[in-house]
Amino acid sequence: MEETAPMGGAAGDGMPQIGMPHALSTVKPPSAAEAAYSGIVDLILARGLRPGERTSVNLLAARLGLGRMPVKEAVNRLQTEGMLSIKGRSGTTVTTIGPDAAAQMFALRRALEAFAAEGAALRATDDDMARVRALVEEMHATSIDDPYGDGAGPRFVRANSAFHAAVVGAAHNPFLDRAYGQLQLQLQIVSYLSYRGHNPDAARRRQREHEEIADALAARDAERLREALRQHGETTESALISQLP
Repeated sequence: MEETAPMGGAAGDGMPQIGMPHALSTVKPPSAAEAAYSGIVDLILARGLRPGERTSVNLLAARLGLGRMPVKEAVNRLQTEGMLSIKGRSGTTVTTIGPDAAAQMFALRRALEAFAAEGAALRATDDDMARVRALVEEMHATSIDDPYGDGAGPRFVRANSAFHAAVVGAAHNPFLDRAYGQLQLQLQIVSYLSYRGHNPDAARRRQREHEEIADALAARDAERLREALRQHGETTESALISQLP
């Protein structure tokens, strides 16, 4: 492990401190590969790239205004995560998600959320709860208050994904966060594929379920939170999968 300059000790005390951040360090901007990754994900979620649509590193680099190498690195990462498929001369395509694959994803989401419930109820901070509440309000704004506003649909899908990630993130388990984050990206695609226009009754039902999840977390009631997540997951799965092409 690389040693850094001693901090806080007397000069020449012979006790270098390991792994301490430099006092003048700053947050680094995202690398070109990270920018390419985020850009491709945004294209997929905004339907700029549709499931089954062919593309290439060169085309993506041109669309994103980035070099080939960082885009190629991002494409390889997205292939590993299951969002892109690369098949020889067929080129690169956005992975198509059918009902069977979606059902498997939702089953995994239920398992991960059930696992997260106890940790979230135990370790959620005030900041965690505030973020969950803010996302509940954002979903209300985009699905109840003004569902036909500019960009309301994509805003809701992003807020919904962030809400679930925030609830799971309240367990403060980085390994769980990593697995759940990858899954949520693919489930966002399922949400877009299944969207058939605004349904006021479904929107109100979802909002009630989201509020119950937030209330259970605030009460630090692990069993109530687990049950709220399970019920919401099952109704969401049924509604979305029935609408997949």
